[in-house]
Amino acid sequence: MLITLSSILGMCLVIAGASYYVFRNYLQSSLISSTETNLKMLCDSVNENIEDAYRMARFCQGSSTIADYVKAGPDPESALTVSTYDRLYEEYQNNASNNYIPRVVIATDTHYIQACQTTYSTSVDLARSIPELPYFSSMLSADDYDFSGGIVADPFVRGRSKYIIPIIRPISYRFHGDRGGYLYMEISSDMITSKLPSYYMEPGSNLYLGMGEHIYGLDGTDVSEIRPHFDVIEDMSHVTSSGASVYRLELPDGKHTVVVYPLDMKGCFLAQTVSVTETDRQIRLFRLILLAILIGIIAIGLAMVKMMNDLIHKPLSRIRAKINKISEGDFSRDESIEADHEIGEIGKGINDLSENVSRLLDNRVENEKQKRDLEYKMLQSQINPHFLYNTLNSIKMMSVAQGATGITEMTTSLASLLRSISKGTSLLVPISEELSLVKHYFTIQNLRYGGMIRLNINVDDDKIMDDLILKFTLQPLVENAIFHGLEPKGGTGLIDLHIYYSPAEDGTSDICIDVRDDGVGIPNNQCRMLLDDREGESRSEFFKEIGIRNVHKRLQYEFGDRYGLFITSEEGSYTNIRVLIPERREDVQDTDS
Repeated sequence: MLITLSSILGMCLVIAGASYYVFRNYLQSSLISSTETNLKMLCDSVNENIEDAYRMARFCQGSSTIADYVKAGPDPESALTVSTYDRLYEEYQNNASNNYIPRVVIATDTHYIQACQTTYSTSVDLARSIPELPYFSSMLSADDYDFSGGIVADPFVRGRSKYIIPIIRPISYRFHGDRGGYLYMEISSDMITSKLPSYYMEPGSNLYLGMGEHIYGLDGTDVSEIRPHFDVIEDMSHVTSSGASVYRLELPDGKHTVVVYPLDMKGCFLAQTVSVTETDRQIRLFRLILLAILIGIIAIGLAMVKMMNDLIHKPLSRIRAKINKISEGDFSRDESIEADHEIGEIGKGINDLSENVSRLLDNRVENEKQKRDLEYKMLQSQINPHFLYNTLNSIKMMSVAQGATGITEMTTSLASLLRSISKGTSLLVPISEELSLVKHYFTIQNLRYGGMIRLNINVDDDKIMDDLILKFTLQPLVENAIFHGLEPKGGTGLIDLHIYYSPAEDGTSDICIDVRDDGVGIPNNQCRMLLDDREGESRSEFFKEIGIRNVHKRLQYEFGDRYGLFITSEEGSYTNIRVLIPERREDVQDTDS
């Protein structure tokens, strides 16, 4: 019971540890998956506005009207300037994300036109001021959109902080690739921060925006709250994958799992830490549940130990004591070991057993007495073979004296036959001895039929006479040939007995003995039934225990299923019974005491 309880407790601890490990990993994976899904939705929403901004930039770079304006460089009051402005403003107004594009400027070295929101209006000469910006040259000469400058304050709005992401791209002449002007476009930081009020994050999770080497913490919807976060690992600034990436990073407040998702702005991404607070809360709850389960299992185990002690241990102890008394000869009934449960039923059975022991002992004594009486009667019923031999010899001497040669030959064969039957107890005998028995038996039957039947024995190899065969194998077959083959035929008949070696499957040799008669034959559909039909056994009183089926089964029991008898016959022509046995000599002879 202690081993059982310890095993249960150990198994519970293992299961609890495995469950805790699986739950912690599942919780982490679940939070990561949830964070990836939420972050992807946020990025998809931002990317839609970014695509609108790109569409506006591509229009400005590819519009023939703007290209003509850049090439001509007209006065601000000219018709070309007015028509170009109208086309630019129309496209600006039709852009779905124009509320996140506060300013679009098309400028040459001396002139410019702009479409902007009212709050971003300025009287500054943008054609002169824009080239003076510190990031102007690098962004203008870049091969693609360059956001490495990060989020900056709008340089053309005074008195209040408005944060923007600048885009500066060249505008080429219409029919050749020389730069004639440039595009200056501002993307408001509100394009990102406006999504935050509807964006759900677990408590303890933080959101970051990466732009080139700049990483910002997004803590609210007001752009003024966006501040550089210089202590974050810079590995996050090199995200190039098109899907989410997961990092294990050392942040200012400790190690965190961070999910990073790239934006459609080159070198820009959004990153969110997986909530440590939520993870710790759920893990603490799971620990409490595990502890409660362990306490409950231990309590149940203790209750089971007590129950097992009352229902199993104590009754078994009483049964053991009762068994010891029985071994000492006390067969009295003990009511304390009986009860209305399984062990009580065992106790009742032991009491019944102990009450029956004396009766069984008395029965055993009586059975032994009856057995001795039976053995005595069997000994009395036995006939002394020597008496039979002496009697047959007397008959033989009288027949010789009276000149009855047939009686002499028959008594001689019968005496030899009885001697073969009575001598020895060996199961296996040499084939020569079995043939001798067959010859004696045939002599008797031939005299009975007046010499009308003949026996021909053909042995291919004299060595085969020393091989062993089951005793009384061939006589029933010869008897069957006489009674069921030759006798119904009438007239003369021949029994041909052929003994020879046959190659076996394992490379050794088997022995085949064909007993063939030229009698009436057997129908084909009855050949196989003969080996299964007990009625087909020999009718001989002398060998009534040994029939065809009996011989077949004895051969299979002794040598294996692939050996035995095989019958072929043609009705009205012949019957052939083949005996197949393995080659076996005296040194491996099996005997039966």
